[in-house]
Amino acid sequence: MLARGVVTAALLLFAAGCGGQGSEWPEGGEPPWLVLRVDAVNVSPYHARTSIPWDGAVPQPTDGAECGLLGVAIGFINPIAGKGAQYLCQLDGRPRQQEHDPSAPDLVVAIAAGTSAPYQTYTARDTFYHVFRSEFIIPTDAIPADGLSLTVVDRDGGSQPEVIGAVRLDRAQLVDAALSSAMLVLSDGNGGLQRLELVVGGSAQPSEETDATMNTKNGTAAAPMRPIRAGEVLEVSAAGRYRVGSFYDSWLDPRGYPGGGPKGYNFENEPFRSAPHGSGLVMVGKGDAKVGMIVAPCARFMSRVAGPLVLGINDAEPENNEGSAQFAVRVRAPSAAEWLGARAEPCAGR
Repeated sequence: MLARGVVTAALLLFAAGCGGQGSEWPEGGEPPWLVLRVDAVNVSPYHARTSIPWDGAVPQPTDGAECGLLGVAIGFINPIAGKGAQYLCQLDGRPRQQEHDPSAPDLVVAIAAGTSAPYQTYTARDTFYHVFRSEFIIPTDAIPADGLSLTVVDRDGGSQPEVIGAVRLDRAQLVDAALSSAMLVLSDGNGGLQRLELVVGGSAQPSEETDATMNTKNGTAAAPMRPIRAGEVLEVSAAGRYRVGSFYDSWLDPRGYPGGGPKGYNFENEPFRSAPHGSGLVMVGKGDAKVGMIVAPCARFMSRVAGPLVLGINDAEPENNEGSAQFAVRVRAPSAAEWLGARAEPCAGR
C-alpha cells in the first residue's frame, strides 16, 4: 500500500465494456493494458476537519463551459458557443441535475503518472455525489515505481482547481485487481474524498475499426462504435465530395477550401476556427471535456478524455450543404511512451 489514501476491494463481475479479458494473455502474466473505469464518487460537504464548504452560497463562476474543448490542463476550458454550437454539443447525454447546491464542488477526477499530463473526466457541477462511468486505458509498463495518482478536484471556472482528495495505486495493486475481477473502493482520510469506486480490468485488444458515412447537411454525426477511453490513440481518415453552402458552392473534399475559404462560417472554437472551411473534423468527449482535431484528410491523436466519438464537417451552418463524407476510424491502445507523453505522432503528410 502506498502512503496516500485507503483502498478496499469487493468482488465484482465485469461488464464487457471494461476489459476482463484475462484469457488473452499468458496465465499468471500481466495484461498489456489496464482499463480503469471511474464510477461513483462521493465527497464530504466540507474541507477536511472543518465546517467550511467547498464553495460559497453564491454560485461560483463556471466559465460557461457546460460544453467545451479541453485546454492544456484541468481548469482551462474553451466553452463551445456561437454559430453551430448545437452540432458540437448535441450528443452530450449527461442528465441535468434538477436541483443544485451552490456550496457543493464541481467534481473532476484526474489520473496521472508522475509529472505527466493528466487524463480526466468531464465536470460534474455542484454535487457531492456523481457516477461518471468514465473509462481510461493505461499501458501496464507505463506505471512508474511510485504508481498512479487519482485526484478529485473542485474545478471552479476562472481559478485553479482545488484538490478535494487523492489516492495512489501501485502497479501490483492495479494488476491484482484486474486479474481478480475486483472493484477498488478508494478514500482519502486526509482530504474530503469519502469514496471513489474504481473498476479495474485488463485488455489485450490491440485495435478496433469502424467506417461511417454522413450526409453533410447534418453537420456532425456519432461514429457507430463504443465510447472512446481516455488514453486511446485515434487514427481518422476522411474522403468524399460535397458542396458547403449555397453561395460558396465549390465541390470540396475533406481538405476543405483551397486557401481557407469563408472561415467566418467555421465553428468558432479552435482548432476549427482557423482551419479551411468545409474540412473534415473529429471530436471526442463528454460535457465540458472534449478534444477536437481537423481531418484534412487524416488525423492521429491521443485522447485525454473519454466519451462519444463525433465526426463531421467544419461548417457551422450545414443545412444547405450537398453531398456526403466518408470516415475510416481506427482506435488503438497506446504505447507506454505515447501514454506518458500524452501525444501520438501526426499522420503522414501532416
